Amino acid sequence: MNKTRDRADLLAGLLIIAAACSMVFIAMRAASLGEYDDSDTYSVKVTFTNIGQLKEQSPVKSSGIIVGRIDSLAFDSEEFEAVAHLELYPRNRFPSDSSFSIVSTNLLGDQYINVEAGGADELLEDGDAKVGNSAIILEELISKFLFDKAGEEEESLL
Repeated sequence: MNKTRDRADLLAGLLIIAAACSMVFIAMRAASLGEYDDSDTYSVKVTFTNIGQLKEQSPVKSSGIIVGRIDSLAFDSEEFEAVAHLELYPRNRFPSDSSFSIVSTNLLGDQYINVEAGGADELLEDGDAKVGNSAIILEELISKFLFDKAGEEEESLL
């Protein structure tokens, strides 16, 4: 009877381990981390005046498709700007006049960098530097709207 219980415990343990491995695999696929390979990318440095809630390893997308990842974020203390170091997949070559902007995926604040392809004949090369369009901060928009409305009401009272 003990052998039967031991065998059942072993099978249950193996099933739990298989389920955990499956969940890790599904999570990696959902996060698209499985296709990220440092050795097979080219880097582009993009500066922004404000990066909002952008994070390292966030995706870089074009037309909704992941074309790279944010390798690192830094602060340039000479220019007082944020610098994003992007690692783009070589199968996705963009014209040198492409634009980079920070976009929100939802109202909760998840953000990524969107690449809008330009029309130049020259392509972005490894190590190129670009200036990006900064994140739109929802709190700043609300504040501006409220202060503009308050100013309008004040003027109408005069």
